[in-house]
Amino acid sequence: MYPWLSPLLNQYALQHQQSRLHHAHLLHGAQGTGKRALAQSICEALLCEQPLNMQPCGECKGCKLNGAGTHPDLLVLSEEGSSIGVDAIRSVSDFIVHSAQQGGAKCVIVPNAHRMTVAASNALLKTLEEPNNHCYLWLLTDNISSLPATILSRCAKQQVSVADTSELNQWLSDNVGEAKAYHFAHMYHTQPLLLKSWQDNGELAQIQALYDAVYNDQMNTDEQKLVDILAQNSQYIAIFRLFMSQFLLQKSYQGLAYEQLTRCHAHLQHFSEHLVQTPGLNMTLALSQLMRGLKQELG
Repeated sequence: MYPWLSPLLNQYALQHQQSRLHHAHLLHGAQGTGKRALAQSICEALLCEQPLNMQPCGECKGCKLNGAGTHPDLLVLSEEGSSIGVDAIRSVSDFIVHSAQQGGAKCVIVPNAHRMTVAASNALLKTLEEPNNHCYLWLLTDNISSLPATILSRCAKQQVSVADTSELNQWLSDNVGEAKAYHFAHMYHTQPLLLKSWQDNGELAQIQALYDAVYNDQMNTDEQKLVDILAQNSQYIAIFRLFMSQFLLQKSYQGLAYEQLTRCHAHLQHFSEHLVQTPGLNMTLALSQLMRGLKQELG
């Protein structure tokens, strides 16, 4: 278990011991804080035949099935896809309505719950309103504002965040030493698992290139190179927008006139809206327009 998650795990252990563990939970917080890991650990303990303080024993049949990824009483929806449709949520309802095959608890994990369609949210609502005994649902999201109030009101909500502590710094040194050397790493200090995934997937150089395009090249970067990077992964677009927003904030501290700052943000907002709303967008043209507008304002 990641060290910053231990207090939350202890909190859920106490709730379980006191028979106060809610049937539906919403874990929310920034990407890379460990929401999935926390939910997985709790589910493994709930499915263990002899857990100790929310820690699975590792030896029973339930633990061995979990270790093999084949426990019949654990359902984890896929993280793939841009949305979670009604059929996926109906599979959750069908899963929950049947008795546990191992005679204990049943657990469901729904990553990226904010991607549920309206129909999917409505289907889930019925499940939340009619809970079954010993069934536990864990919704995970890094965009809680996108979930409907009807869902939020029926879940026990818990923010998962990472405090800047010596334990965190030690974990970063032990696990993402390579990532820490990159200039952008300080922006994701409290999203350690995001840094680790970029390091493990060999993405650090691409993200550093985005950072350099904004901070070091002062908008004079090779736009086609930037387009090629942004086209690889939609996540890179969000990273680029964050770098750009932070860069503009820094410029405002350095004396950039309010009117200029407002126009820069308008250019960035226009770019962002086109990315979301325009099917088949010409990324090269959109990025060129953004860069040209920013150059006019920043000189």
